[in-house]
Amino acid sequence: MKDEKQSKTGFFLLLFLLLAACELPTAPIVVADERQTGWKKQKSGVDTSLGGIFFIDEKTGWISGNRGIVLHTKNAGQQWTPQETGTDQLLVSIFFTDTKTGWAVGDKGVIIHTANGGANWTLQKSGLKRQDLTNLFFIDSQRGFVTGSKGILLATRDGGQHWEKIPLPFNGTMTSVFFISPELGWIAGDAGTLFYTEDGGAHFTHQPTGTQQDLHRLFFVDTKTGWAVGANGTIITTKDGGKSWSAQTSGVPTFLPGVFFRDRQIGWAVGAAGTVLHTKDGGEHWVQQPSGTVEFLISVFFVNNEIGWITGTKGTLLHTKKAGAPPPVKATSTPRP
Repeated sequence: MKDEKQSKTGFFLLLFLLLAACELPTAPIVVADERQTGWKKQKSGVDTSLGGIFFIDEKTGWISGNRGIVLHTKNAGQQWTPQETGTDQLLVSIFFTDTKTGWAVGDKGVIIHTANGGANWTLQKSGLKRQDLTNLFFIDSQRGFVTGSKGILLATRDGGQHWEKIPLPFNGTMTSVFFISPELGWIAGDAGTLFYTEDGGAHFTHQPTGTQQDLHRLFFVDTKTGWAVGANGTIITTKDGGKSWSAQTSGVPTFLPGVFFRDRQIGWAVGAAGTVLHTKDGGEHWVQQPSGTVEFLISVFFVNNEIGWITGTKGTLLHTKKAGAPPPVKATSTPRP
């Protein structure tokens, strides 16, 4: 863990060290054992922070993390195999467009690419050495975007052979990018900052969010309906493509770095102190699911309404086949005297 503490520029790790210290509840934490939770631990084989996660189908997925880690599974996580990436930088985000073509990004402007499912990873030139990259999204195998610190937004139209910097009127950290179509997309960042584009990233326009909290992850299910999560339990939603945003009640004070929705109703958010939130009504009500851990949970990904994974610190990897729902409580009868 020593080198994790030294990776002070690592975006996820830095947030963990700073926020976990101030946001973890001061009262004793009761951890549900695996018999009480719908989330089961999978063996990642590593003890360092895991952040990015992406699955192509129920069997095939990848995870990225600190020390340049990329793990790959072909059997739904029963086994995770390390892949050689050629970097020891923290890789915070990973994205695939098919079973062969993928990218991962991280500290000090690192972008790596594979054309064979991760059997080989090669470095791409981002043009950055000091700025940390935080998230990426590809519309297809050629067109993609990457966010980063100091207002960084990079774009490519040739699969990453060339990356160009898109100027933004913002110098804070941009943390998330999401496109719902080749033309329509959003990027989010510190202090409630949000921009959107209607022309495939040629121009970005500011959208007020109604919050000053740092936003960390975006997710849209269609051109109108989306969510953003972030600091201090913040969850905001839009039903008009971002023209207006309204706050939802998460019920937790912790930092939420991950969110994933299957449709307009069903979604999950994850965060500090083993927090897992679930909604069945688009976020009108968020309910905590016992996770069986108090580790800082970073990302969540579902391949259907039932099967999903969560990544976190100290090699934490959780898996569910039942939407994270805990098993039903068995009724017990009291013996008659």
